[in-house]
Amino acid sequence: DAENRIESLLERDDLDLVVVASYSDDHAENSKTLLRKGMTVLSEKPAAKDDQEFLSVVQTAKEHEASYHVFQQYRFSPAYRKIKDVIASGKLGRIVQISLNYDNFARRWDWQTIHNRTAGSLLNTGPHPVDHALDLMGFPEDVSVVCKMDRAHTSGDGEDYVKMLLLSPGAPVADIEISSCNAYASDTFLVQGTSGTLHGTAKELAWQYYLETENEPRPLIVSSLKNEKGEPIYCREKLVTHQETWQASEEDNNAKGLAFYRAYYKTLTENAPFLVTLDQVRLQLQVIGKAHQQNAELFT
Repeated sequence: DAENRIESLLERDDLDLVVVASYSDDHAENSKTLLRKGMTVLSEKPAAKDDQEFLSVVQTAKEHEASYHVFQQYRFSPAYRKIKDVIASGKLGRIVQISLNYDNFARRWDWQTIHNRTAGSLLNTGPHPVDHALDLMGFPEDVSVVCKMDRAHTSGDGEDYVKMLLLSPGAPVADIEISSCNAYASDTFLVQGTSGTLHGTAKELAWQYYLETENEPRPLIVSSLKNEKGEPIYCREKLVTHQETWQASEEDNNAKGLAFYRAYYKTLTENAPFLVTLDQVRLQLQVIGKAHQQNAELFT
């Protein structure tokens, strides 16, 4: 059933699950209202305007012994799962940088362009790439954020351009871009490693890598390199590399939502641990909060 008034749900006892898909600035309060009734709640992202409001929702769920989770279906996308498989295979080596680009060339003028409606590009779109970045970084406790926001095509006061770097000791650099002013957007994903590179979109991926055993060792030479004539030369070689590709099938196009709900169903019916934890969602909101703090002058 779809309802546009939360009051109509509060007296019902026939609901196994309520999905909160209201205006973003109402997500937290609507979730708490339902949780106080002991209902099982799945909230759309963003779950709250900031990590403190999110903590209040989590606390409400605990106090009323109610189940509460957040909808992060992009963690289950076939392309993203393939990226994780390739990284886990070790073919790319140690991961140095992850780039995530959610760019387009479009104007927007609805309520989701208004900053105090818990909107703007970072809260609208950002939960997806920020979640991916933190996941690939290993959800480190210590995350430094460097962020620049701007307004380009929006009619509201919320940002529609975001450039963000996430840094943590021992983790790859995460470079996130969400832009409404890029008419030549290409790859959504770019993963750079010490032995290879992966790039692509939700529809197709390609990666190239080399094996140390198939290429001549290159010990450091501290003197100038010279050719057989004694002339100075640059470092040049032709690496023996391997190329692999992946393409999404027709079934993959809608697979992320289905995979999310299958995993969520197991959590609800079998008490299986859920892939997207509340601690991970909180870290995501903390990162977004730091980014907003660094750009506070944009919203005053």
